[in-house]
Amino acid sequence: MDGQNEENSGENRIEAALSQLVAAMRTSDEYMRFRHARAKVAEFSGLQQRIDEFRASWYALQSSGADDLFEQIDRVEEQHADLRENSYVQEFLAAELALCRMFQRVNWTIMQNLDFDTDFLGS
Repeated sequence: MDGQNEENSGENRIEAALSQLVAAMRTSDEYMRFRHARAKVAEFSGLQQRIDEFRASWYALQSSGADDLFEQIDRVEEQHADLRENSYVQEFLAAELALCRMFQRVNWTIMQNLDFDTDFLGS
């Protein structure tokens, strides 16, 4: 087998494994829970937009490295207090978090088993 065929064969195995992984993830409890929660939220006009604004605020906070992080967290919590009390929103955010943790677990497992150096990230 020449180098090009070996490379294609390796790529094909990876693509096949990725397809199996995605199929397994699509039928996982985490993904099914997320889809159900997202569908419930979609029943209420404007609710997904409000959730997305909340999520964007949290993402900006996590990425900012601000000195007054706790004050900013309190401000975001206050701005979205009514939203956070909604049981559909609570379920959506919990389901999304579980799905994100699954993504992290997959990524971490791959990195750990391929001897990918993450020491630079610290502990």
